[in-house]
Parts: sequence; C-alpha cells; structure tokens
Amino acid sequence: MQDRLVPCLRAGGADVLIDVKRFRSGGGVYRQMDATQDLAERQVLVLSDEYLASSYCQHEMRRAIAKDPTFASHIVQPVLRVVTKLPNALKLPDPTLYVDLQDDGKPGPWDLLLHECEGTLGVPAPDWLAARDEIIKKLDGGQSVNFIVTSGAKWRELIEDVANRPGKTFPLISMNAGETASRRSLIETILTNLHIQQTVPPPPEDLPVLSRVIKQRSRTLIGLLRFDYVKDRHDYDKDLHGTLRNLVRDERKLVLLVQSHAPFADVLPGREFVSEDFLNPIFLPARP
Repeated sequence: MQDRLVPCLRAGGADVLIDVKRFRSGGGVYRQMDATQDLAERQVLVLSDEYLASSYCQHEMRRAIAKDPTFASHIVQPVLRVVTKLPNALKLPDPTLYVDLQDDGKPGPWDLLLHECEGTLGVPAPDWLAARDEIIKKLDGGQSVNFIVTSGAKWRELIEDVANRPGKTFPLISMNAGETASRRSLIETILTNLHIQQTVPPPPEDLPVLSRVIKQRSRTLIGLLRFDYVKDRHDYDKDLHGTLRNLVRDERKLVLLVQSHAPFADVLPGREFVSEDFLNPIFLPARP
C-alpha cells in the first residue's frame, strides 16, 4: 500500500491521511486514530487477513461504515489488495462495492478509486507505476534516464516520489527557473544544491569546474526538469552536451534524470552524439 496505492492517490491530487504517520507519543491510540479518520472525506479501507484480525482496524472499519451505513454516499472505499474473505458488514449485493486491486496492472479498478477520491493521474495508473518503477530501477543501477512525457500526465508527482525516497533523495532543478537561465547559473545552481561552495567562472571555464567537482565525488544524482526550456539558449551547447556525456557515460560519476516533452537529442545541440548512449528513454504518454 505504502509503495503503490498511496503514491497514486497523492499524485492524483488526494490529501492522504495515514493515522500512524500522525501519531504523537503520550496520546491515546484510539483517540488519535479517530481524530485522523474524522478529518477525511473518504475512508479507504485496504482489506487483508491482517487488517481484519486487528482490533484497531476493526475499530476503524466500524467507524467508517457508521459514517455511511447504506453506502449511498460512497464515503467508504474498501480496497482488496490480497485474497481475503470480505467481512459481513461489506457483503452487499452490489459487485462494485469494493475496489479489486489484487492485480493492480488493470486500469479499471484504479480509475474507480481515483474517481471517488477526486483524483486523476492523466494516464492509466499501471502505466504511471510502470514508468516510476523503471526509472527507479535505472537510477538505482547507476543509469541515467530521459523521462519523456506528454501534457496532461502527472509527471512531476512521479518524479518527486522517486526523488524523495528515504535514504535516496536527490535534488531536482527546474530549467524554467531564473537561476538556470544561463549555463553558468545552471552550474552554480547544481553546486548549491549539492552543498558545495565553489566560485564558477564565466564560460568556457565553467564546464571544467563542473567536471572537476563531479569527478571528486563518488557518484552524483541530479534531476533536471522541464529541459525543453534550454532549446533556444545559445550557451546550452554541444560543449555542455559533451561534458554531461563524459561524466555520465565515460567517467560514470554522474547520473541524470532529465524530464522533457521532446527527446533529449532534439533539445540540446550536439546531435552528432547519440543521446541514448548515456540517457535511457522512458516514455509516459497521456491517457488516449
């Protein structure tokens, strides 16, 4: 649930309240559970044998159903993630009562849940999760990625989910921000985000500074978002392309997550280099 259900709901726009994440020491468990539950407009119950055997979860389920005992207002959203016997309180004749996510590769159940939680990913949830998991696999394996998206897909939320994993956080730099308007200011921004105090000279000496700093580190992971904005910047040139290519592919000191709407090779000059040499393309098309 924490790795798949919660990220999709949050990316879709729902404010997900998890009681144990809000607990404070010295307070009653049931009281704190109830306080969190009472803040929610929807009650998502993730059913399993362990859930149904827990007195705390039974308490939560009873209170949820009490808010909508006839299930007329769609407040209660039971979700089946594993095979389990439905409790008597949920055994109503309507087959759409619960969301069947035992096989979460099917988009239909995700659509039902996201709709009731007033959320959308702009793309089928299985595709969103598959792209996220493939990005994680590549980055954790030291491979750089060009994440190519279309308008309407919740790509920013996906990247933030990847970049904010416990113990594996890395900086995200937006290329439409004022501090990245020039190549030199981009390098200054990169070093600042890496907590490195280093004066960056004007071009062409800015690139050697970036190269030296990155080579001194074991491995650096950086996300560059909205990379399409660099297309018409004259100093985002083949020299920058070549430096990035060297650090990523040859030196293996830099790992990049580059998000763009067009392929990297179509954005940055230096097309004599094949971007796939050092950036693995991963696509996230919008919902048809």
